[in-house]
Amino acid sequence: MRRTLLFFALVVVARASATAQASPNANADSVFARARRLVANGNGAAGRLLVDSALAATDPNTPQYADALFWRAALSTNGEAAERDYRRIVVEYGASARSGDALLQLAQLEGARGDRARAADHLERFLLENPGHPERTRASLTLVRLLVDQNDLPRACSALRQALREVPDSAVETRNQLTYYSSRCVANDASPGGRVPVGEPTAPKDSTRDAKGDSSRATATAPEAKARYTLQVAAYTNRSEATALAARLKSRGFDARVVGGAKPYRVRIGRYATRAEAVAAQSRLKARKIAVTITDIGADDR
Repeated sequence: MRRTLLFFALVVVARASATAQASPNANADSVFARARRLVANGNGAAGRLLVDSALAATDPNTPQYADALFWRAALSTNGEAAERDYRRIVVEYGASARSGDALLQLAQLEGARGDRARAADHLERFLLENPGHPERTRASLTLVRLLVDQNDLPRACSALRQALREVPDSAVETRNQLTYYSSRCVANDASPGGRVPVGEPTAPKDSTRDAKGDSSRATATAPEAKARYTLQVAAYTNRSEATALAARLKSRGFDARVVGGAKPYRVRIGRYATRAEAVAAQSRLKARKIAVTITDIGADDR
C-alpha cells in the first residue's frame, strides 16, 4: 500500500509540473522548472534556494504564492516542513488549483506513516472539492483500497459507486481494478452511517442541534448576543492578511470573520453558547486539518 501511495504521489508531482509549464505565468513557472532541474541534477541546495527566493518575492495574496508554497514543499528534504506548507495551502489557499495537489500529497504522507484513516479523509476531501482534477480516477481507486483495507465497507462502497460512475469505459484496466471490489459491496448497498457519500456536497453544520445531534427537539439556541466562546484560526498584524484568510474560509462555507479595530487582527469562526459546543466544533475542524483554539468572545467581537 505504501508503494501504491508513493507512486501516486510521484504521478501527482509530475502532473503538477506539467500544469505549471502550461500556466500563463511563464516567469514564475520557468523559475520552478529551473529549480526542479537543479534538484534532479543533484544540486538540491541551489534549487531550493531558488524557490525560497521566488516565495519571498511573491505577494501572499496571489494564487502564485500557493504555487511557490507547493514547489517549496515538493522539493523539500524536510518532511515536517513540507507537510506544513501543504496544510497551509489547503487552509489558506483552498480556492487555488494547488489545493487539490496538496491534499493528494498529504494523503501520501499520512499513508507513508501508516495512518490510513487520515489518508482516506484527505482523499475524500480531494474528491469532494476537485471535480475536474486529472487525478480523480487514481485518487478514487486509492481511496477504495484504503477503506477496504480498514474494513470500512460502507464508505468504501460509496467511493466505489462514485468512481464507477466517473471512470470512462475506455479505462478498462482501472474499471477492472474497481470492479474487483464490487463483490464486497453486495451486502453493503446502504448509505454510510453518518457519512455523506463521496462527491456529494456536505450539508452545513447546524449550530442549533442538541448534544445528540437532534435538531427537531432543540429549541432556539441562545442568540449570538449570549454566545460566550468562539474559535480563533489566526492573528495578524496586517488587516489585509486577516481579511484574505477570512475570505478564503468563507468561500469554503465557514462562518469566518475578522475581529479587532487594531492589531492584532484575529480571524475567528463561529459563536457558541457553551464550551462543549465549541469543543465539538473544534474537533470537526481538526478533522479537516484546520487548527483552531477556543477563546472567549470579548467586547470587540459582539
